[in-house]
Amino acid sequence: MRILSALRWSVVAALLALLITPAAVALVTGTQLVVVDGKSMTPTYQFGDIVLIGAPHPDDFAPGHVVTVGMPNGDMYTHRIVSITDGRAQLKGDGNTAEDPDTVTYDQLVGAVRGHIGGPLAGILAYAQTLPARVSLAVLVVALILLPLSRHRRSADDEDDHVVSTRVGAEPDILRDHASSSDDLDIFLPMVPAASGDDEPAVPPPPRSRRRLQQW
Repeated sequence: MRILSALRWSVVAALLALLITPAAVALVTGTQLVVVDGKSMTPTYQFGDIVLIGAPHPDDFAPGHVVTVGMPNGDMYTHRIVSITDGRAQLKGDGNTAEDPDTVTYDQLVGAVRGHIGGPLAGILAYAQTLPARVSLAVLVVALILLPLSRHRRSADDEDDHVVSTRVGAEPDILRDHASSSDDLDIFLPMVPAASGDDEPAVPPPPRSRRRLQQW
């Protein structure tokens, strides 16, 4: 039962971490988790990977840095700076053969890449951020927390009661065995010869009462 309880709380802790960690990281560090939805940065970032975007810094506006640019329609894209001329940066995706058609200024940057998560973990984190997944995980956490284990406890208590009752019930059996063995003492009493003569058969002494035998 202890193993099942420890397993349950381990699963609850893992699910809570999956729900809370992305929001906590964004709140504490200001870093956003952005899912890569294109192939322009392959092989550096694969489709479905997660990049950690932090607030831009003037040092990020330099060749070789991967930055995220905001577009007028609200979309964003993440490419690498290849050159800077007169305060305008030329960007290019690592997987693209040509440079981007437009240059950007530092004011257009919404962030710079601070980290990267790939593989199955990225897929799990990306799915966990969707609304249906968050609702399902929250319901599962509540169900695991409220999952009763009292039936297992009652079974253990019933077993203990059975052991105790068996031990207590064994005592009258011992007394009955002692009483029956006391009754059998009459069979093994020695034969006492009659006082009137040697030819008469020996007669056993009168049996003692059961109460007296049990006092032995």
